[in-house]
Amino acid sequence: MRYWLRVLALVVVVAAGVGLGIWWNRPPEVRSPQEVAALLPAGGDGFRAQDYDSFDRGFFLAAVEDCAPVPVVQQFRTASSAVFKGYTIGEETPAQVAIVQLAQDDVAPVRDALRSAGDCQRPTTSGGIAWTKIASPWFGDVSALFTTTDVTVDPEGQVVTDIGGGPVWTFTMSDEWLVAIGAYTSPLRTVAELYPRMLAEFDREAGTDFLRPGESRGGCPPADVAIADLPPEALRRQAIAQLQSMHDMACQDRMDAVLAAMSAPLVVDDGVAADGLVDVDDPAGFARILETRGVYRNGAVTYRHGDSALVFSTFYDPLNPPLGWDAYVRHCSTAEPAAARLCEPDPYGPLGGADWTAVLAERGCDEEFGAIVHGRFQDLTGDGRPEAVLAVSCDLAYGTHLREVQVYDGGSPPDSPRLIQALLGDDPGPQGTGLAPAAVTLSGDELTVQSWSRPPGDPQGEPNLLVTDGFRWQDGDFVPEWRDVEDV
Repeated sequence: MRYWLRVLALVVVVAAGVGLGIWWNRPPEVRSPQEVAALLPAGGDGFRAQDYDSFDRGFFLAAVEDCAPVPVVQQFRTASSAVFKGYTIGEETPAQVAIVQLAQDDVAPVRDALRSAGDCQRPTTSGGIAWTKIASPWFGDVSALFTTTDVTVDPEGQVVTDIGGGPVWTFTMSDEWLVAIGAYTSPLRTVAELYPRMLAEFDREAGTDFLRPGESRGGCPPADVAIADLPPEALRRQAIAQLQSMHDMACQDRMDAVLAAMSAPLVVDDGVAADGLVDVDDPAGFARILETRGVYRNGAVTYRHGDSALVFSTFYDPLNPPLGWDAYVRHCSTAEPAAARLCEPDPYGPLGGADWTAVLAERGCDEEFGAIVHGRFQDLTGDGRPEAVLAVSCDLAYGTHLREVQVYDGGSPPDSPRLIQALLGDDPGPQGTGLAPAAVTLSGDELTVQSWSRPPGDPQGEPNLLVTDGFRWQDGDFVPEWRDVEDV
């Protein structure tokens, strides 16, 4: 009897072991697309769900298939369990979410593809889209983050004419699950803030660990676009995205694309450069500057790294360009005085922080549109406080226009700057159609103004002449000294 009891006990143990092994090695529960979709939120604080029909597999694949890792794209292309959903972040930023459950044989290839993925260039009819792999803390077992840049070239396809920020794409794995999220012209930190809200329910119900701290490896560190002390709405979302794009193109050694975003003229160590003629012999060093924390003060956003500085303006015309790039000073300690001044904590001085929209509204400019096309700040009076020299362009009432260079006293209070002088506003120009100042350059006591002149038969059309005027500061005023006229 005792023998048979032992045999029975052994059989029970073996059966339990076999059962446990079968349970442990069982294939994962395959959830239907409807079940998966139900685990995604309907919306929440800071985002809302779009109509399900507005986002599908084809739309997703069109956005990612040329640059996302091939094994990843293949899963979303072929797996019947893949789910696609659209959201809107804030008021106007679209976001795409795609989730797929992988077969066990596909887990390792997809994981390896995410780890080994790198930068990518995707040609388009207007230029291309550049994907930059970002090395950054993220979520999940394995992650790959990409920021993207839209690159525009000239009609011949030879010269980059513009760059702009595209979507952030994140691909994250947890066990046999893969999630892709694309957020358009949105900083990486915004996606990081929304990520837990989008996937918390999924972790709870599916047993995944998408919210476990993880890391995207093998790329460039991200630009730091969380600018210290930046007032709300001081820079548009497109301008913030362009900062990231400039950093990413430098990381990819694409300084031709970086310089396409250059404001002209640009202050450099030894003076002023225009037309993209800026020597950037260390693209990685340029990128590292943008990886530091930018600081806002009086209209200027300054990035510093070691002895180098980048300065961007927040008060230019918000439509063209989206970002005002004022200075690239490689060696602040040995730069010319005008460049070294831009390395200081307050490069524009108090007048840089004036409410120029309100100031120019008193002259009749529409407050809805930016009126400052270009500006420079330099101490002309010798009191240590920089004057503001601004190229202004705005529409006034009854179809009239204000096109002139205005000089404001740096010693006057920022809440009511005192106008010292206005230049070129009543100058008919070489064609009798007036001048539209586009850029100002200060060097010592010399002021150079570049203006556009339009033909008489089409005063609002394309300019056909570039007019350059030279002035000198004498006894509290700028005095004209020379003029050059060039065909465009």
